Amino acid sequence: MSRCLSALLLASVLTAQMPVAPLAYHGLRLPGAFFAGNRAKLLAMAQAMGPGTLVVVKSMPTQPSSGDGERLYRQDSDFYYLTGVEEEHVVALLDGDKGTYTLLVQARDPKRETYTGQRLGVAGAKARGADDAVEFPAAEKVLGEALKQARRILLINNFDDDFRMKVLDAAYPRGAARWKSGYEKSLVDGRSILAEMRVIKQPCEVEMIQRAVDASIEGHLAAMRGSAAFTNEGQVAAALEGTVRSLGARFLSYETIAGAGSNGCVLHYPFNDQPILPGALILMDASGEIGYYTSDITRTWPAKGQFSPEQRALYDLVLKAQEAGIQELRPGNIHIASFMTAARIISDGLVDLGLIQGEKAEAFKRGDWNKFLPHGVSHYLGMDVHDAGSYGAPHPFHKHGGSRPLEAGMVLTMEPGIYIPKGIEGVEARWQGIGIRIEDVILVTPEGPRNLSARLPRKPEELERIVRDGARSRR
Repeated sequence: MSRCLSALLLASVLTAQMPVAPLAYHGLRLPGAFFAGNRAKLLAMAQAMGPGTLVVVKSMPTQPSSGDGERLYRQDSDFYYLTGVEEEHVVALLDGDKGTYTLLVQARDPKRETYTGQRLGVAGAKARGADDAVEFPAAEKVLGEALKQARRILLINNFDDDFRMKVLDAAYPRGAARWKSGYEKSLVDGRSILAEMRVIKQPCEVEMIQRAVDASIEGHLAAMRGSAAFTNEGQVAAALEGTVRSLGARFLSYETIAGAGSNGCVLHYPFNDQPILPGALILMDASGEIGYYTSDITRTWPAKGQFSPEQRALYDLVLKAQEAGIQELRPGNIHIASFMTAARIISDGLVDLGLIQGEKAEAFKRGDWNKFLPHGVSHYLGMDVHDAGSYGAPHPFHKHGGSRPLEAGMVLTMEPGIYIPKGIEGVEARWQGIGIRIEDVILVTPEGPRNLSARLPRKPEELERIVRDGARSRR
């Protein structure tokens, strides 16, 4: 067992023994050995590029809020993957020639720290694994000299455009001889390199994803159990968000989608503030983040505990497509295989239900099902919900998938859906206002797909029972 995995499992066991809840992951983080290993791998690749290679990695900038405040800070995933540092205004330097790791950090400021908490400073940076550390403003000179001496700059900078321009000007200074085409330095975008490092999850990353999944499952269950008494979408969203926060999620994985009725047909429904009308389904796409790792789970259930015949027919079809799609997430299959399988099942089923006309093979080939399934069904998941990494060359079948063969250690979602909003042309009224999506988190293993969120029920009769049991417990 790796040191990384051992440390995380120990932390999980200690946390699980806390009396406050059966699941509690407050403050859970991966150990320093994980970040050191990632840096060593990237440094080796930089050294292989040749002498004079410098890796420059920038932290996420802050976002202002409320006039004189800042939004809750969440570190850039690439920066965190290499450093484990959660502080803003930090630059990491990996020197290929020297084999060193330097952090350029904010100066300690007791007055400011009264408001925002203690900064790392030099001592804190070295405690986090840095070989050397320098505080700003002196760090500006260190950065400038490093950029000046480098022959090749590998920049990993996702959001701070001002910093990117600073590095660009250092690599290709205006006025330098032949700076437009033949300057002696080269600037390399390192994001794709790091993205490929992040595609295959290490065992401790899978464990952390599982923690995020487990907390999110509890949130979905809380929303289902309360839904019979809820009168507004906001109550559904609050049930999940309060639960995952109580279990240790500082952040949601993404903004909660809790659409009732036809609102469930809006793929990224943003409001969560409308009444839940009689007979409506609730589509909840929501998850929490634990230790910088995300989850992505969707369930659709009847708000009062009973599917209508039309809702049940469509739900059964989506579930059949999802189960078949999950089975395609195994080593050697190309990424788009799951989409092709799920789309064909949905297309054929819609023909059977009379929502698509004509012979099944021809209807599928025409793509009539796109009207009801307008999105892809599988994406990488990890530190980001739509995680880093290439899906390979675009596949001619559809834009929502690539030709890359899957490998053990990849984590992906499987999320087919059917959406029939109110007012859609050519569809009987009894089918309208129904939006259904079922989504789970799948680990690709040598033995096949492992559903990390399987503990959360998907079968329609189980969902109905959870809602009804929740209603009875409130009486």
